[in-house]
Amino acid sequence: MALVYPVQADSPEPEDGTDPDFAELAADLSDAWLVEVALGDDGDDACFGPLSARAAWDLALGIDERRPEWTVSVVPLHVAGTPDELVALFEDE
Repeated sequence: MALVYPVQADSPEPEDGTDPDFAELAADLSDAWLVEVALGDDGDDACFGPLSARAAWDLALGIDERRPEWTVSVVPLHVAGTPDELVALFEDE
C-alpha cells in the first residue's frame, strides 16, 4: 500500500483498520484537501480536489484498493501558518 497522508508527530499511533480523525485534520491542518496520484516513474501524475478531509480519504482509499502499485497522497490544500509552525506540527520534540 502506497497511501501517504499527514499526521502530527505527537499523535498516538492509530489502531489497525481505523480512520484518521477528520475533524482534527480539518481543524489542525486544512478544511480543503487534494488527492495526488503518481502512476509510476514516467511522471504521469494526477491531482483531484479540493475535497473535504473525509472525501479525500475515501477517494484515496478507493484508488489505493484498485491500484496498490500507484502512490496516492492526501495533502492539505491550504495551511495557515509560518514555515516554522508547520514544521513543528510534524517534528518530534
